[in-house]
Amino acid sequence: MITALWQRLASPRLCFWTLNLLSLNLFIGGLYAMVDGRYRQLNTTLFPQWLQDNFDIHCWWLITLMLVLTLLGANTLACSVQRLQQLWQCRRANGWRTSLVLLSPTLMHLCFLLILSGHALTEFTGLKENLPIRTGQQLHLDNTVIEVLSQHNILHADGPLKGVLQQSEAQLRFTRDGQQHEATLRVLHPVYDNGASYHLLLAKKPRPGQPPTLKIAIKKDPGMPLILLGNALMSLLMAIYFIKIRHPRWREHA
Repeated sequence: MITALWQRLASPRLCFWTLNLLSLNLFIGGLYAMVDGRYRQLNTTLFPQWLQDNFDIHCWWLITLMLVLTLLGANTLACSVQRLQQLWQCRRANGWRTSLVLLSPTLMHLCFLLILSGHALTEFTGLKENLPIRTGQQLHLDNTVIEVLSQHNILHADGPLKGVLQQSEAQLRFTRDGQQHEATLRVLHPVYDNGASYHLLLAKKPRPGQPPTLKIAIKKDPGMPLILLGNALMSLLMAIYFIKIRHPRWREHA
C-alpha cells in the first residue's frame, strides 16, 4: 500500500493536474485581488498575521493555494527521489559525465523546492512592519532601540523640476547592548542592521508645497539566503544543461 501511494505521489499525471489546479487557483485569486484591496496588504504583512486579521469565507482560495503548493512540493520531491534512484542504478552504464548532465533537471527541481522553502520560511517566521515616523520617535525591535533623530527633504534647486521633491532621508540611531551607531536612511537606499532591513517610503504622494508624509518599513527575511541560493544554482544548472544537450551526443540521453 505504501509503495502504491508513493507511486501515485511521484506520478507525472499528478504533477500535470496539480499545475492545472495551481493555475486555476491563481487565476481566481487574481480576480479576488482586483476587487478586494485587502489582498494588497499581503505585500507588507506576514501571511499568518494577515489571515488572522482578515479571514472570512472569501479567503478560501488562499487556503487552497497553500494546499496545492504543498501537494506540488511533495510531488516534486517524490519525482526527484525516484529519478535519483534511476540515475544511480545506471551510473556505471552512462558514465559520470553523462550522469551529471542527466541529473541537472532533477537538481533544478530540488532548487525549486529550496526557493519554495525560502518563501515559506520568510512568510511564517519573518518580519514585516510599516510604521509612520516622526522626529524623536523610538522603535523597538527585539533587543534594538531605533531612534529617529531627524528628517530632511531635498528639493530640486533649478530646472523644470525646481521646488519638486528630489529625495527624503532620516537619520537613525541604533542602540543595542549598550552600543550605539547612526545611519542615514534614504528612499531606495535601505539600511541593514542585525539581520533586519529598514526602508524609507512615502506614505502618500505629497501635495505641492507640502512636506511628504514618510513611513519606515522594517523587514526580516530569513528565507532570502535559500531563495538566492536556489535561483543561482538553478540558473547555473540550466545554462550547463542546455549548452550540453545541444551537442548531438547528448540528445539520445535527454
